[in-house]
Amino acid sequence: MQDLRYDALERIRVPRPVDRLDFIQALARGKKVFDLGALDETAFELKRDTDRWLHARLCASASSVTGIDNSSLVPAEGLATLHGGRIVNADIFDLSGVVERFGKPDLVVAGELLEHLPSTESFLSSLRQSDFLKGAEFVFSTPNACSWHNVLVGLAARESMHQDHLQIYSYKTLRTLFERSGIELQALVPYHVRFDEMISKFGGIRRLGVSGFQKMVNAMEFVTPLLSAGWVGIARL
Repeated sequence: MQDLRYDALERIRVPRPVDRLDFIQALARGKKVFDLGALDETAFELKRDTDRWLHARLCASASSVTGIDNSSLVPAEGLATLHGGRIVNADIFDLSGVVERFGKPDLVVAGELLEHLPSTESFLSSLRQSDFLKGAEFVFSTPNACSWHNVLVGLAARESMHQDHLQIYSYKTLRTLFERSGIELQALVPYHVRFDEMISKFGGIRRLGVSGFQKMVNAMEFVTPLLSAGWVGIARL
């Protein structure tokens, strides 16, 4: 990754945006995966029978997937998912018991999770300090604070943010966060915006309008990737 001076007008070089799920699924291929926050509780009913649920995509690609989620929707005995995958009810801040049950993972995935945490730095520090996870790859995705779609809806006096979101990061703030946490961040790749939940809810002209808006924003993201919807980060624990 490029060295940063943290100057106000410093040029930041990032690759073209990717499809978030396609990219993470490819990184998980053939690996033993822990999927943190796997249930995706805020959109589980909408996504569980589609190819837009990250956990399902991981199960289709990885050699094994253990989801970790403390949602009340996950029973004490856990949930069997797809292709032999599972979701267990456990605390993402303490994975020692999950490692003891299922073994050390090759890859730890945190898809759209960081923005929900009251203290992301404490979470990252818990991963770094865990002897059970040393050497594992860590992949996360999180929304971008500097995104086209938030600017555009802001012009209409709106904000695209869920009530469970407690913070949102930019390229530089993510770099700073990982440096302070002592985790080696190897790459930050932008990802395209998707309005799957809105498209699935709407019909007729509203669905066409949302789909058209998504295509327009995706084109803008391709030209200016630093303003894409979010980031996929690759790190080593």
